[in-house]
Parts: sequence; C-alpha cells; structure tokens
Amino acid sequence: MNFRAQQFVREYLIDLNGAAAARRAGYSPHSAGRRAFELLERPDVKTALRRAMADRARRTDITADRVLEELARIAFADLSRLADWGPDGVRLKPANELREEDTAAVAFVSLGGRNKTQRIRMHNKISALVALARHMGLLRDGRKTVDRDLGPDAVEAMKARHEEQRALADRARAKLMRVVEDYARECEAKAKA
Repeated sequence: MNFRAQQFVREYLIDLNGAAAARRAGYSPHSAGRRAFELLERPDVKTALRRAMADRARRTDITADRVLEELARIAFADLSRLADWGPDGVRLKPANELREEDTAAVAFVSLGGRNKTQRIRMHNKISALVALARHMGLLRDGRKTVDRDLGPDAVEAMKARHEEQRALADRARAKLMRVVEDYARECEAKAKA
C-alpha cells in the first residue's frame, strides 16, 4: 500500500467519511468521492481499516457491545424512574436514588432559576430504537423486514393480517367518503333553499 493510501486509512478513521478522508490525504477534491470508493474497495485498504478499527476498539475499550448497551439505555429508559410530575410541575428524584442505566438517557437537567422550575430532557429515544432495530435486522433502509428466524407460517400470518388491516382501512375510507358526500349534499340543499 502506498503512502497516500496509508494516509487515507488514517484520515478515514477520523470521521468515516471517505470523500473527506481522500481530500485530507491529498487526492484531488474533484475526484475525492470516486477515489474514496475505489480505495474502500481495495482488499489491502479494507484489511488495514479493519485492523486499525480493531486496534482503536481495544485501546479505547469501545466495542459494539458497549455501543449497543448505551443505545439500549436510551431506548428503554423510563422517565418515571427519574422524575415525578403533576399539576404542580416536575420534581426530579434525588440522584442517589437513580439507576445508572436511567441516568445514561438524560441529556439535560435544569434545576431552575428564579421560579425554581425543574426540567429534564432525555436523549432521543426514537433514534436509539431505530438504531437498535437496524442492528437487530428489523429495519433496513427504513423498511421493515421479516426476521430470518420466522418460519413460512408466521410470514403468511403477517401477510394475512396486513391484508385485513388494508381491507379495514379501505372500508373506513369508503364510509368516511359517504359521510362527506352526504354532508356536501346537505350543504348544497341548504344553500339552494
């Protein structure tokens, strides 16, 4: 592997952006995207990237398991374990009563200013759930996919349920259209009278 390809590998590890890494490694800005694609397809570059990422994971102790655990903390956090709320506002529970897995989901806490209002903001639960769903193979490119472990009977049952839901939605739409049309006729009749 030549020097510029090695530099590309080092730069790619910064932000995992191929085009930006190619530009920083000295490739032409006009062809950086194409060069990045070509480099990322080369077996020697793939091997170097895998090795460098594994080394970094060992050094930092950041593993896929740790990332998934943190996403799960955010995705499954329960606000009721962090605070109580009602007509008088929000009351945060004392920090020593909180579980570590719940506090990991907290993005922001405000203990209030002049009016002593307490506020809490959680990390984005939906984003964490989507990331976990993608990892689990439940989502690909934003579309639901059938879990590989499901058998043909389960797949057929899911298809049948989908068809039932579609038929129910079609009937509801038709009924709504009839109501709207009846109402329109009534309005026309009143307007003529």
